[in-house]
Amino acid sequence: MIAQMLILLADGLAIVCLSRCLLQWAKLDYSHPLAQFCTQTTDWLVKPLRKAAPPLGRWDTACVLAAVLLYYAAYTLASLIVLPGGFGAKIIAANLFFAVLGILKATAYVLLLGLVLRMVLSFKNPYSSLQASLHKVFEPLSRPFVFLKFRRYDFSGSVLALMLWFWLSAILPQLTARLNLWLLN
Repeated sequence: MIAQMLILLADGLAIVCLSRCLLQWAKLDYSHPLAQFCTQTTDWLVKPLRKAAPPLGRWDTACVLAAVLLYYAAYTLASLIVLPGGFGAKIIAANLFFAVLGILKATAYVLLLGLVLRMVLSFKNPYSSLQASLHKVFEPLSRPFVFLKFRRYDFSGSVLALMLWFWLSAILPQLTARLNLWLLN
């Protein structure tokens, strides 16, 4: 149970780190409450990593590195808790693969939550600064589905949201199960 709590904590912090990276890339005003929340929640982790991972253009690579390190640390600690006899190179490699799958999962959740927020804002407040930033992020991703716009209501992200949901509910669990089976062999 403690191992699952560690992974859940890593999930939450990684989602906030990746959200921070995406919102900074989209140039959301720092005074926006969501930008302030992401920054204040992750500053303790992101600021020390700035020296090791300087920004690449508009991409804050320190946020991405923080998410990777969070997952790797969480899976390593979970391995130490679950496997009291220690672990070898196979477990270290598996933890790296689990960290990569964790980043992909957190990215899918960030995009899915952003798409849902974008759809809700298109109904409620289509001219907010957050909506403009979300449009910068999701317009290229939802461009193939532009035919799903109806007047001022934007359903173009629905297909992308369904694809992300399929990734999270079907593909990712299968990949995780295969990685676990590889560990058992």
